[in-house]
Amino acid sequence: MHRFYFITLLAILIQACAGMSVNKPANTPALAASFAATFTSMDTPTATITPTITPSPTIVHIPTWDPNQPTATFVPVPIFIGKDTATPVIPPTPIRPGPGFLSVQVSEKKIFWGVCKPNRTKITAEVENPEDIFSVIIFVQVKSATKEDYTPWTTGDTMQSHRDGTFSYSLTANTTYGHNHYKRSWILFQLVATDDMGREIGRTKIYTNEISLSPCM
Repeated sequence: MHRFYFITLLAILIQACAGMSVNKPANTPALAASFAATFTSMDTPTATITPTITPSPTIVHIPTWDPNQPTATFVPVPIFIGKDTATPVIPPTPIRPGPGFLSVQVSEKKIFWGVCKPNRTKITAEVENPEDIFSVIIFVQVKSATKEDYTPWTTGDTMQSHRDGTFSYSLTANTTYGHNHYKRSWILFQLVATDDMGREIGRTKIYTNEISLSPCM
């Protein structure tokens, strides 16, 4: 009977010890994954563009010299009188009629080319010092009345001397160079006085609105 109690007590002790010796499961550490994302700015800086301006040549189309445009380039056609030349140019300060001249008269202000009349006009000039003037040269140019277009200047014609200080020239519409280039136009002219050696001693301004030219309708 005592053996039975001893064995039972021993069994209880063994069971208790076994319960106390059970190993605890190992602690599994928590995996903490730290992701530190580093962001690099990808902004692209805006380039500052300085435009390069390349100058282009400016081309101004002027058919011929315009006497009303002082900046226009004019290459006169020279005429030869004795040893020197006379050429039509615009004076620095337009004076009516101009240095060396007392008066300039035009008989007909409107002429026609074709068969209609009047088809000619007479230009008469009185010079200031007749004893110093050997000849007076007239230069003529035709200008369109509706656009900036001109014919070249003529090379110059000698006016008739009346030996009293006056000179005249008969300008005929049909024989004026460029008379039929435009439907309506103006005849421009300038007078140049020279001595017996061909030296210029006076000139008028350029007359632009004295003589109108039209075709015979």
